[in-house]
Amino acid sequence: MFTQTDFGNRLREFRKRAGLTQKEAGMKIAVSEQAISKWENGECLPDVYHLKLLAQMLHVSADCLLDTENESDEKVVETIRVGGAVFEIVEKSEVILAGKILYAKDYPNIEKFYEAINAMPENGGVPELSALQEMVLPIRDIQLSVNFWRAEESRAYGFVREVVTEHQPQGMDIYKNPASLYIRAYTDSYMAQLMTKEECEIWELFTYIRDYFMPNHGFTMADNGAQELEVFDTSEHRSGYAYMPVMRVTRQ
Repeated sequence: MFTQTDFGNRLREFRKRAGLTQKEAGMKIAVSEQAISKWENGECLPDVYHLKLLAQMLHVSADCLLDTENESDEKVVETIRVGGAVFEIVEKSEVILAGKILYAKDYPNIEKFYEAINAMPENGGVPELSALQEMVLPIRDIQLSVNFWRAEESRAYGFVREVVTEHQPQGMDIYKNPASLYIRAYTDSYMAQLMTKEECEIWELFTYIRDYFMPNHGFTMADNGAQELEVFDTSEHRSGYAYMPVMRVTRQ
């Protein structure tokens, strides 16, 4: 059910992602800082005119600001526990990813490709991502690794967000990630314990999933072009989900 509080939370998230203060947002649409504060605190809703201005300013649709019940593009079909760690088997539909993506084919050799990756902003801090249009809520920074288990020349790497439309600002790269089955795991303390660590990063989960979890639970790497995703749930990129594309092994 839609509530004023839900709208306010969405508005606040989009405003912060755009790097605007309440005062700056108000100035852009000719309202007071207090009006922005009231909307974000759920005290009232903007009229239709100001709703449209908010959507234009934040590069989203009005429907996106209002819709609190977006259908998920993924479905958990199985949950497997290893000690206290939880691994979810997820069916994920095709999604559109937009952002800054580097392709190995555009570099003279694989070493130059990796140099370009290392030169990208730390923690995926690509400021242009705030200009993406119609981002899917909740907004998540995603680190995309393409074909790193295949031939070197087919590899790609980038920082992206999920969006509704391929129509994005000039300079933004688009990647359509195909539907696939994934193993999803989260960087909590139980997962870190599996690797005999106090804390773990998302990229470390891929090795454990590939080398230990998959062979022990009847999975192999997907061959449909789906990609590894690091989906961060904080702006500091300290935690989040690893998505590993897989297929079930057919038992003879």
